[in-house]
Amino acid sequence: MKLKLSIKDKTVTALMKVKLSKLVTAQLHKYALNIRSVELHIDDIESREHGVLKQCRIHLHLPGLPSIRLKAKGNNMLQAIKRALHNSQTLLAQKYALTH
Repeated sequence: MKLKLSIKDKTVTALMKVKLSKLVTAQLHKYALNIRSVELHIDDIESREHGVLKQCRIHLHLPGLPSIRLKAKGNNMLQAIKRALHNSQTLLAQKYALTH
């Protein structure tokens, strides 16, 4: 499972990339053999109520099935990523429950 990480307006350190890679792998380990690659894009978005939020867009490339794309928001980058990964787990469980 390959990981592509894109964070807007922020330099990504090697340590940060390793930690995020471990987080993604740990959260999606059950489906790791069924995922070709994972793309994470982190952007700042404006909110009237909460000021600036982080948005995580995740794109899972699945062999033999349509890719999964989803978004999640959070107060910080880690919260947004965790929410997106949780939603990804739910969708993967539904997809693979229907096909297997």
